[in-house]
Amino acid sequence: DSIGSGAGFERFCTAGESDIANASRAIKDSEKEACAAIGRTPIEFRVGTDALAIVVNPENDWLTDGVTLAELAQIFSKDTTNWSDVNPAWPNEPIKRFTPGTDSGTFDYFVEAVMDKAYVKDAAADKGKGEAALLGAANLQLSEDDNVLVQGVEGDKYAIGFFGFAYFVENEGKLKDLPVEGVAPS
Repeated sequence: DSIGSGAGFERFCTAGESDIANASRAIKDSEKEACAAIGRTPIEFRVGTDALAIVVNPENDWLTDGVTLAELAQIFSKDTTNWSDVNPAWPNEPIKRFTPGTDSGTFDYFVEAVMDKAYVKDAAADKGKGEAALLGAANLQLSEDDNVLVQGVEGDKYAIGFFGFAYFVENEGKLKDLPVEGVAPS
């Protein structure tokens, strides 16, 4: 069953259906409260940190030098439809976006590290704007199954996506990594 971190914590803390939950983010206070409500005390064991990989189709020939963080936020934004909306030198073709679902810790991290930096200027007044900008984007495919994301990017020249680095390594011949601010995933 391909589920995200949030769904895993729900099964562990709310339903009590599992004895362990794998997550790509720290447990939230609300999830700790849910655990306490069913008599559980979660204990975190960090076993590793997975890098985030931004990937494009291997036929993508306009992002040869990568992107800036600001461009990446634009690419995944509801305010942008075509590649040329971000940079006029890029194709006037719709951006096809592939991201983990909203229950994913990877999704949460991307919102925090990329979208919030562009859309949240005041933490209280702008709360949720980064996530809303991403979720409102056209041509957005969300999936908890990273293989679906890989296939989506692999199948369309105008596609872009993100997921854990391990999935990029597993599919390196099918995808091209996209450096952000000059840093490629490794």
